[in-house]
Amino acid sequence: MASTSRDSQEIIAKKTWELENNVQTVNTVDDIFKYDKQQQQDILTAKPWEKDPHYFKDIKISALALLKMVMHARSGGILEIMGLLLGKVEGNTMIVMDSFALPVEGTETRVNAQAQAYEYMTAYIESAKVVSLYKVYLSK
Repeated sequence: MASTSRDSQEIIAKKTWELENNVQTVNTVDDIFKYDKQQQQDILTAKPWEKDPHYFKDIKISALALLKMVMHARSGGILEIMGLLLGKVEGNTMIVMDSFALPVEGTETRVNAQAQAYEYMTAYIESAKVVSLYKVYLSK
């Protein structure tokens, strides 16, 4: 009986969190990965966020990206961490589809990115391009 009560409490807590955070399920898995190269180039060239610091109104984060961010943050303990978000921009919305950690030296107040981190970042992004995962690169 206690197990059933606990299960229902977990379900209620999850549903409450999803409602409070406007969690939405994508209709088809491929929708989030549709990429219009020209549209992305146009918005990156225009850079409307430089003229309006409140340009972005929403952010959509894939479960995979969120899980990777949380695991990376927890692995750092009390130390600062650093990584990149991979995604695209659609209108006033940032869409984060993936993320990855950078090999940096962290302290309690800052991270120090060395040449190794920049090399890793460049290699990761180039590898993503090779496998046709063209995305906007947003820092976190």
